[in-house]
Amino acid sequence: MILLTTKKFPISALTKLQPHTDECLPKAFKLCSLKKIEALYKTGVLIKAYPLRVLYMTEAIDPDAEPSEAFQVLFSAPKRRFKRAHDRNYIKRLMREVLRKNKMPLLAALHQNNKKMVFSLTFVSDERPSYQLLEQKLCKALDQLIKEINP
Repeated sequence: MILLTTKKFPISALTKLQPHTDECLPKAFKLCSLKKIEALYKTGVLIKAYPLRVLYMTEAIDPDAEPSEAFQVLFSAPKRRFKRAHDRNYIKRLMREVLRKNKMPLLAALHQNNKKMVFSLTFVSDERPSYQLLEQKLCKALDQLIKEINP
């Protein structure tokens, strides 16, 4: 256990610490149900934010039901465009990381409107993306999703 001394950290610096924001993306946020995936691909709404393709479906939350995660997401990178598994895994890992870092506005909008969302993120470009490009495009796609949620 590390003890903080007042010589290194003045009292004013200790009191101004910002509260921790939860930036994890646990398994409950991952879409695994085959029924939900089939329903998503049959009745979902498409948003294009090149190089991402977002397919989503919303539903109202029953106030009597037990609380669960506000959204579930499915990540995919097609084998047709990326033959090597390590390329597909890299892209999916990047998308998970960017969503993990930028999920708070989406969560706030869903909680505000009492909705749940199921969506898939598909990478459709032919080249491996950089983190900055993917973050920029995913934030744009999330903004479009938030506009769709808010009446």
